[in-house]
Amino acid sequence: MFLKSNCHAFRVLVRNGLGFLWSSYSTPTPQSVKHIFTLLLLCLVISTSTGALLFHWLSGLLRYHPKTAGIATGIYTVAILIFSFLIHPFRCAFTLMFPTLGTQQGRKIILYLCVLIVLIYVLPNIATNIAALTHLMKCTSENVAHSVLNSSALGNIIKSDLVTKVKNIQDSGIGAFVEQLSSFNHRTDIDVTGLRENLKNLSKHVGQDFSKAIHQLEELKLLSSRILAAGLVIYLFMDSSIYLKSYLTSVRFDNVYITGLLKKNADNRGIQVEVKDVKNGVNVTSFRMSKQELLKCLLPILMITLYLLMTIMLLVLDHIVHYAVVTGGPWLLDIPPTDISMDIHFKVYLKYNACEIFGCKPSELVNFVRKYNATISSDVAQCKTRPSKLNVGVILALLLLYFLSYCLTFLEVYARRLRRKVASSFFQLQEEKRITFLFDQIVTKKKRKQAKQAELKSSESRMQGNDKRQLKFLPLARLYACFPARKVNAVKHTDDKQEPDP
Repeated sequence: MFLKSNCHAFRVLVRNGLGFLWSSYSTPTPQSVKHIFTLLLLCLVISTSTGALLFHWLSGLLRYHPKTAGIATGIYTVAILIFSFLIHPFRCAFTLMFPTLGTQQGRKIILYLCVLIVLIYVLPNIATNIAALTHLMKCTSENVAHSVLNSSALGNIIKSDLVTKVKNIQDSGIGAFVEQLSSFNHRTDIDVTGLRENLKNLSKHVGQDFSKAIHQLEELKLLSSRILAAGLVIYLFMDSSIYLKSYLTSVRFDNVYITGLLKKNADNRGIQVEVKDVKNGVNVTSFRMSKQELLKCLLPILMITLYLLMTIMLLVLDHIVHYAVVTGGPWLLDIPPTDISMDIHFKVYLKYNACEIFGCKPSELVNFVRKYNATISSDVAQCKTRPSKLNVGVILALLLLYFLSYCLTFLEVYARRLRRKVASSFFQLQEEKRITFLFDQIVTKKKRKQAKQAELKSSESRMQGNDKRQLKFLPLARLYACFPARKVNAVKHTDDKQEPDP
């Protein structure tokens, strides 16, 4: 019992303390010196804490120089402290930024972040892996071509051996043939080393250009992140300011909530207020979501699912390309050496002119039979590349953002209620005007409904009275309809009787 009373007293104390802090923060004009110091302390805490988060954001995530981040954070902290302490609407708009993150605007910002992450990290990673795969194919084909060019030296050896063999023949009859064959002994020299150096230089220049492109892409990522961060803050503050302006200038704007104060005023006048009395009405005295609010969540869920499916397709494509580089790289580099063998059969016969007369056989001068071997291989060491794997943090960030967007779809209802509650606590007189306007609308609607019901009842009663009169006079009408027929028959009967008298 003692513990229960202490817990209850502690709860009451905490509730009163939080109520005092919020009252000091949301009141347009402080009522006492205590309220002024409390407001100053709260503004100092808010500006300092948000300034620390801003410094971490600028220096850590956006990669600003610590000095630049410190100057920007100092200016922000002083400005927020002064404006929030002196300007009551600014304090309200700044506070409305936080529940605005849970509304449709916050969900859109999260989806834009997901799209930006895909554009900055996923798509360049896919392009890098595709470039690595094409580099492997190009490098292996170049190495095979180099090996084929190197095998051209085998032709020089064959020609040299053949000419040397022919020159060793001591016969004056084939002098002209030896001279012709010697003129064939030119070397086919292909500067493979120079060609390879040129290709290496070309690849080096291409690599430098590619590194410059990567550096520019990193700078573009950083610049886009900074622009998005600035746009995010400006967008949130502008949206909060527009909401506050509409709240203060129009009593119809976002005035569909059945609050406790509205029900209290209705009970004092003896009128029962229900959700159906207001078009698109929302009962904020309960945490339950209405069917209409649940139906409104279906379209955002479908949109988020569409974005999620597109992101999953790109992630699967990135995984497939990375798997192709990892598994296809060794397969492309595993080109076995190819042995080439050349069998040379070269014979020279000498036939004198006298042999045509005497029929003698030509004599064999040269019988050159040799076998030459060569090997075509690929230099695997020059074609090694590293596949680019997507950072796991990027995937986790995407999953977290999509999960948060799904949660915000259902929390949007409560975020809207909280935003209206914050605005009403900052401007209580305006909230009373809005409640009075909504209450008058409900009363007018109920009066019209009652008038229509009374008119329907009166018309129904008139119709029922007419039906009763018709039921009363119906028997008399039937009797009245019967009597003239009998009179006519009687007259006819007397006339029939009077006809034979003449």
